[in-house]
Amino acid sequence: MARLDMLSYKLQDLQFFNKLEAPGQIQLENNFSFSVNYSQDHTRCMAKLYQCVKDKTDGPDHRFFVSVELVGMFEISGQLTDEDKRDFHVMCYQQLFPYGEVLVKQVCAAGGMPDFVLLRQRMTRDNVMVARPDGPTPAQEDVP
Repeated sequence: MARLDMLSYKLQDLQFFNKLEAPGQIQLENNFSFSVNYSQDHTRCMAKLYQCVKDKTDGPDHRFFVSVELVGMFEISGQLTDEDKRDFHVMCYQQLFPYGEVLVKQVCAAGGMPDFVLLRQRMTRDNVMVARPDGPTPAQEDVP
């Protein structure tokens, strides 16, 4: 079985605005994406987390918006299997999410929403699909 170790993370993007006029409850919607790409030699992988929360509105102008995009670099040791990739997908998310959660909480608190919490997504190895490309994709080639 292969082993996964987080090497580093980088905040790619963080956006926030709060144009709410008065305290109270608002309806929010959550958008989320998470992917893991492997180096050609399967010794490293790069995980990318994007999560966005905004008020539900039909118009283009939102009163509340926060988004975070993080990239994590991980080292892999041992022989990597598709089953490992399923496990690593979940493990990468579990290790990367807390950094995004803390960053968003700090920014929202400074912006007048101290109780805002970024929702952790439910993820299990059973709902992870492993891509089987014929050759490396550009994202896989970009992993150092």
